This record gives sequence, C-alpha cells and structure tokens, in this order.
Amino acid sequence: MNNKSDENKGQSIRNKISFLLISFYSGLCVISDLGVKYYFKDQKKVDTTLLTKILSLFKIPYVIKPLYGLLIDFFPICGYKKKSYLFICFFINIISWYIFMCSNNHLYIAIISQLLVNTSLSFTTVIGSAIQVEMSKMYENKKEGEKSSDLLSQYFITKSIGTLIPSIFKGFLIEKYTNDIIFYISGLISIFIFISGIILVEDKINPKKIRLKLKSNKNNQPLISNVIEEEDNNNNNNNDNKLGQILNLIKDKNVIVLLVIIFILESSPSSVSPLFYYETNVLGLNPKDLGLIDLVSQISIIVVIVIYNYYFRSFNFKLITFFVKISMFLIYCLICMLIMKKTQEFISDFYLVTFATSLHAGLKSLGQLPYSLLAIQFSPLNLKATTYSLCIFSCYLGNLFADYIDYGLSIYFNVSHYNFENLGTLVFIENVLNVIQLLYIFAIPIKFFSQKKSENTQKKRISTEKK
Repeated sequence: MNNKSDENKGQSIRNKISFLLISFYSGLCVISDLGVKYYFKDQKKVDTTLLTKILSLFKIPYVIKPLYGLLIDFFPICGYKKKSYLFICFFINIISWYIFMCSNNHLYIAIISQLLVNTSLSFTTVIGSAIQVEMSKMYENKKEGEKSSDLLSQYFITKSIGTLIPSIFKGFLIEKYTNDIIFYISGLISIFIFISGIILVEDKINPKKIRLKLKSNKNNQPLISNVIEEEDNNNNNNNDNKLGQILNLIKDKNVIVLLVIIFILESSPSSVSPLFYYETNVLGLNPKDLGLIDLVSQISIIVVIVIYNYYFRSFNFKLITFFVKISMFLIYCLICMLIMKKTQEFISDFYLVTFATSLHAGLKSLGQLPYSLLAIQFSPLNLKATTYSLCIFSCYLGNLFADYIDYGLSIYFNVSHYNFENLGTLVFIENVLNVIQLLYIFAIPIKFFSQKKSENTQKKRISTEKK
C-alpha cells in the first residue's frame, strides 16, 4: 500500500514538473516577440494596419485550441494522449524556426512559418492545461480544494519568471546583434517541450479494437461514431458516448455563460500596433528600452499574482473585474495625456510608458485569474483538455475580435506608422468601449460564480455520507 502511495506521489511530482516546464517555456517564448515585430517593421517595411493584421493571424492557432483538446482527449498517438503530441510539437517548432530564418524576403513564407511556431506553442499549452486540470481534479477528490488555485498561481508565476529572463537581454540582443540570434535561441529553447514529454508520466492506452458503430436517429438516418474500447479491468462500460459528452458540455448553460464572460473580458482593444510604432518612431524608444519595460511588466505580473493568491483569492469576481476595468481606464487616460504632450514637464516619456505598461500587464493578469480558476472548476475530468481549451478558445477569439476593432478604428481615424494625429482619440474611444463591458458582467447573477463550487462541495458531502 505504501509503495503504491509513493508511486502515485512520485507520478504527481513528475507531472507537476512537466506542466511547470511547459509554463516556463511559454514564458521564454516571448524572447522572439519584439524581434518578430522589428523584423516585419524594419525588414519587411509593413505599416501599422498590416502589422495588426499579421499579428492577428498569429492568434488563429490559439483560437482553434478546442480542436487540440479534442485530439488530446479522443485521438491518442502510439497509445499516449499527451507525450506523443509533446514530441510532435517539439519537432514542428524546430523546423518552423529554421524555415523562418531561411525565408529571406519571402513575406508569406515568414508568416506561414510563424503560424506553425504559434501552432506548436498553443498545442503545447493545451497539453499543459490538461495536466493542470487533471492534477486539480485529483486534489479536489482528496478534499484539498485550495490546491486548484495554488496550481493556477504557480502556473502563472512560472510563466512570468520564464518571461522575465528573456526580458532582461532581448532588447540588448536586437541592438548588439541581429534578429537571427534571437530566432536561433527561440528554436533552441523548444528543448523544454521535449524534456517535458520525457518527464511526463502517462498510462499507455491499449485499445482492444476500434469499431464503427451505427446508430439511428428519430428519422431512421444512420449516424456514425468511432468507439474506442479500452482494456480496463475495473471499468468495462461501453455506454460512454463521447459525442454525447461533448454535446452536453456545449449545451451546458453555465459553460456558455463562462465562455461569453471570457470573450467579453478579452475583447478589449488596446492599440498594440499603433502604440508600438508611436513609442519607437515618435518617442524614440529603442529595443533596449522596450526590453526593460517588458522586464518591469513581468515583475508587476508576479507581484500581482502573489498578492491575489494570499489576499484577494476569496474576493468577489465582479468586484475584482470592476477594480481591474476602472484601473485600466485610468491608465489609458494617462496614455492619452502622454500622446497629447501633457505629461512631459512632470515625468519623462520612458518612465511614464514603463509605469503604464507594467501596471496594465499586472492588472490584466489579475483580471484573468478568477475566470481561469472557474474554467478549471467547470472542466469534467473526462473532457479536461476539451473544456479548458474551449475557455482558451473564447479568450483568444476575444483577442482576435479586439485586434480587428483596432484595425478598423485605425483605418477610420487614419492612424499609421507616420500619422499619429488621431491616436489619442483612438485610444480614448477604445478605452470607453472597454468600460462598457462591465454592463454585461454586472448583469450576471452573483450565484453563478459560486454555483460550481457549491455543487462540488455538495457532491463531496454526498460521497462522504455514502461511505
């Protein structure tokens, strides 16, 4: 009995290391973000609106995350649901970065290779999320309810530490050398995916057979579904209709409301590309300055996560969201004052941009933590990758929607890489749009945010009474 307990503990530790390595790697990947922006800005000579379109294209692999979740849950490779996919992501990442560095003046090849890089990263993070949800459910079954939020905080902190490291020197590398050295490092660090796959402990699936099952609907039309019968001495129940599980999940009102909440909160336009061009072309910030700003932003994120974990974890979801949105409104008002040249006599542009950007990054993380925890709580164990990836899909779909709001408003106000006359107006209007989101959040009954937790508590109580 003790040997089995020690074995389970060892497996839990290894899997925790595996998903933290994935988190750390996803943070390290930001080393290429600034280099890719400068690559398209300086080498490809793209303007503000085109850069916005290109960066939004790179979010498509994140939008289709539910597809990755379905592949992980229902289509194992060589008997493994996660390990095999980690190794595949590793090889795709290496090859894609090589193609990108060899793309020279071929814009479309560069874009396609970056799409593959982001596909590899997004698939890897889905696997990490699946491991995280699995461990969280295990802690819940052991009546260690606080562990879910602890794991989530550890994931965010590890990612921020991973982001912190390249933030220290990525600006220096761009100035001192060329973008190629950064792209080379970006391909090299994908070794973390490979190591994570080796460390991960996963039971191999040995299917007895895969058969084609025909069903009939009310109109006597045949419906085809693939049924995988696994060798399982403890549970030989073939009534597990996986298609039905997915349909029930999608029709779940609570899940739908959660997905809409995430979409609305993440569809906040933030003028990323116009502000990047403004900071570099008008304010004269160099790559080293932007790297330092990134460094301070990651420190801000870590501080916010630690404060949330120790002091604000029990706070009301609506209260945290209200605080985040109002604080961001004030930050963007400060940016508007910067653009209108109202702050130069009080504080330098560099320090103001550093303060505003780092505070914005920390507040954004604070706003994401509560609904990320809800996503874990709403994930059934048999669809852990699918459910959590649906939430991530909603998140990136909101990001993509925000990018196209940026794109449309930039064209309407004629904001480009050389014309920033209406940039202040653009930022202010987007700022007002972000505050309007609060109307939907406050329309949702407060019981929704504690409903799932109450259900889990009730299930545990019933299970204890039965025992």
